[in-house]
Amino acid sequence: MDKFQNRYMQHQKRKAESLTSDFGVKVKPYKKKEQEIFFKIMENRCSQRVFNKEEMLPEDLLKIFSAIESAPSSCNRKGVETITILNRDKKDLLSGLLVGGVGWAYRGQVIFLLIANMDAYKNPAERDYMPYLDAGVLTQTIYLAAEALNYGACFVNPNIREENIDFFKKRFEIKENELFCGAVVVGKYELKHKK
Repeated sequence: MDKFQNRYMQHQKRKAESLTSDFGVKVKPYKKKEQEIFFKIMENRCSQRVFNKEEMLPEDLLKIFSAIESAPSSCNRKGVETITILNRDKKDLLSGLLVGGVGWAYRGQVIFLLIANMDAYKNPAERDYMPYLDAGVLTQTIYLAAEALNYGACFVNPNIREENIDFFKKRFEIKENELFCGAVVVGKYELKHKK
């Protein structure tokens, strides 16, 4: 049994237990101020493509990593992982390879590549869409964490020109059983675009 199947089996067990009357612990509802902060973050979030040169604080990057780790996924398999790009040369390269990031992606302080391990998706009926759904949830998690920390974020679709795909996979060590689902660029900004 691989790690994805193990997570899936644990999920199934929790799911079955949740239907019994003795499941879980009592939780306190969120306070009104906490709710207001969350909805303000949701409202203020936008796709930010203009960043300044201010460095990302290491503790903020750790908080984003924590958010990524806690992001929900289908059956809690966590089949989509991130490759974190901080190196300027690699960001420059991605800014040319990612069709949706041409000319701006390198300006972010970090680029997260969203990589689905296809071993996580056992059911052939879900392999065409489930990795992208999991990547979408992960993208939104990164967006909200970045916004809460006063960083901007923008999703870059997985479109890479055909002639660059093999080079991209080799350069960023994407294995045969992995699927590139897009990228999220995160960075500091001074001005936000008007909605």
